[in-house]
Amino acid sequence: MTLEQEARTALGGVFDPELDEPITDLGFVRSIEVDEDGVLTVHLRLPTSFCSPNFAYLMASDSKDVLSALPRARAVEVLLDDHHDSDLINRGLAADAGYRGTFGDEAEKDLDELRQTFRRKAHAAAMERVLTQLLRQDPELAEEELHDVTLSDLPDTLGKRALLRRRENLGLGIAGTAKVLVDDQGRAYPREEVPLRLRFARAVRISIDGNAHFCRGLLRTRYPESGADQAPRAQESVTTTEKAKAS
Repeated sequence: MTLEQEARTALGGVFDPELDEPITDLGFVRSIEVDEDGVLTVHLRLPTSFCSPNFAYLMASDSKDVLSALPRARAVEVLLDDHHDSDLINRGLAADAGYRGTFGDEAEKDLDELRQTFRRKAHAAAMERVLTQLLRQDPELAEEELHDVTLSDLPDTLGKRALLRRRENLGLGIAGTAKVLVDDQGRAYPREEVPLRLRFARAVRISIDGNAHFCRGLLRTRYPESGADQAPRAQESVTTTEKAKAS
C-alpha cells in the first residue's frame, strides 16, 4: 500500500466517541496528503462548527496518534477545519500539548473518563443489537430467557464481532461461556430485570443510531461532496416501532 492508503486504513480505527462509527465511514476525513519527504497531512471536518470541542479534540488526537505510529510517516500534521475551536485544537495538536494543555481550565473532565463513558454506551447498544436479533429470529423466545444467553450462543455475525470488540474495550471477558446481557463490570443482570435492561439498552442504541443518521445528513448539507466519502451504515436502521418502545 501507499502511505496514503496506510493512513486511510489507520484512520479507519478512529471512532467518533458518540456515534460509535469510524471517522472514515462517517466522511469526517476531508483529505490525506503525502509530500515527497514523507510528511503526512490530514484534514478533518465535522457536521457543524459547534460540535463538542472535547469530541473534536479526541478524534483529532486519536487520528494523530494512529498516523504517527506508521513507520513510513516522517512527520504528521492533523488539522481540524471549520470548527469554532479549530485554531486552539490545531495549536494543541501541533505542540503535543494534550487535552488539558490545549484547553486549560476549560477541560472539565479527563478524556479517558469521557472515552470510557461512550465505551459503555457502545457496549449497551451492541448487546441490544445481537439480543434483539435473537428475539426476531425466534418469536417464541421470551425476553426473560435472554438471561441465559452466552456469547457462544450467538451466531458469528458482524454484530457479534462488534460486541466482542466493545467488551474488550471495557476489559470484559470474551469467553464463550460469558453471559451476553451484563453490566459495565461484566455481571449478569437478574432474570426479572432483563426486560427493563433490554429496553434501556434499546433506548441507548436508538439514540446512537439516530444521532449518527442526523450527523451524516448535516455533514452532507455542510459539505455536499462528503456524501461520496460516507460508507453505508453497518447497523440496522431504527424503526418507528422501536422508537415507540424506547419512549
